Amino acid sequence: MSVRTVSAAITLALAGQIPAHADTLEQRVMRLEQENQTQARLIAEQQAALAGQPERIKRLETTLEDKRMAQNWGGGWFQNIEIAGLIEVEANHTSPYTGSDESDIVLATFELGIAAQVNDWVEANASLLYEEDDTDLEVDNAYVTIANLDHSPLFLSAGQFYVPFGNYESNLISSPLTKEIGETRETSAQFGFVHGDFNGSVYTFNGDRKIDGENEIGSWGANLGFAQAFDDRAWSLGVGYISDLGDSDTLQDVIADNRAGLGDATERTGGWTASAAAAFGPFNLIGEYLAATEEFEVGSLSFEGQGAKPTAWNIEAGYTFEVMGKEVVAAAAYQGSTEALALELPEERWLVGVSVGIFDNTALSLEWSYDTDYDRAEGGTGESANTILAQLAVEF
Repeated sequence: MSVRTVSAAITLALAGQIPAHADTLEQRVMRLEQENQTQARLIAEQQAALAGQPERIKRLETTLEDKRMAQNWGGGWFQNIEIAGLIEVEANHTSPYTGSDESDIVLATFELGIAAQVNDWVEANASLLYEEDDTDLEVDNAYVTIANLDHSPLFLSAGQFYVPFGNYESNLISSPLTKEIGETRETSAQFGFVHGDFNGSVYTFNGDRKIDGENEIGSWGANLGFAQAFDDRAWSLGVGYISDLGDSDTLQDVIADNRAGLGDATERTGGWTASAAAAFGPFNLIGEYLAATEEFEVGSLSFEGQGAKPTAWNIEAGYTFEVMGKEVVAAAAYQGSTEALALELPEERWLVGVSVGIFDNTALSLEWSYDTDYDRAEGGTGESANTILAQLAVEF
């Protein structure tokens, strides 16, 4: 299976929102191919083990899980530790809204992860991340999970991780616009459950965005998912809420810049998200919507002179097939946003892409995107932009 693949069974993972200690997405695809309908239904209970996580984390966790299954995690403590990595090199050519064309080759991602099964109930996960021109080498994730779903439907996770707000799944190289608004990494405590086809959790943290100068645990979120998987089809639904969308990785930086000299914000602005997916044989469909629950304070985030209420969506279709024994994934997506000009997001985006698993754990992907900016009357350029993106991705 190629590292960029989102097959029929993987697509269904959009609904649930439980932590990364459960089976990973690609491992579930293998199990759906090998096990009977009853076993597949049990897998569906844990379909969104990586909800809220960036694509790179999902792929890293997949590799770690594969190594765990191969090793069977027995013997001494050193045999209970697995290490995995991900490298993505990208070349791009962009014709922006204004100005001259641009092109570059970058080390888009280097991620190194480690997982340790301390005992039957406790697992530790951590990863380091470097992104050229974007992220210096840093700790991306570091958390502990207490869970044993064979004995209890409840779990507890604590540490630094991407909270389960949104799913952000895609067959394409580029992240969906929903992720650009909603992805949130915090040091959090999460308590949740897995029961039958349902799963959900609540979580809380002290957000980086301070309200009236407070320095306390004041932000929280919740999610609920439903997923079912069968031999030839799968489907899922999921919803989520976060008490302050301004805590997301993108918004907190933009708001901090906007409020320079203005002092702290005086109120939180919540956010909500909903997703649905269906998969039939080689076809898969992905849909996600994310929005603020109300307008931000005008000094924090504005649109046309008033407080902004940003939204984003992603509608995507994918098809998996083989060419000369190599797995190929073709996909197309329509994405958009409203009142997100201050976040430098397009008002409309069309994408098409293809990914080929050229070797084991090695994929070559190509993508074309067409963006339309907000109108001049709204503060944008009213122009369009084109980007061609190629990626070589290797897991190890």
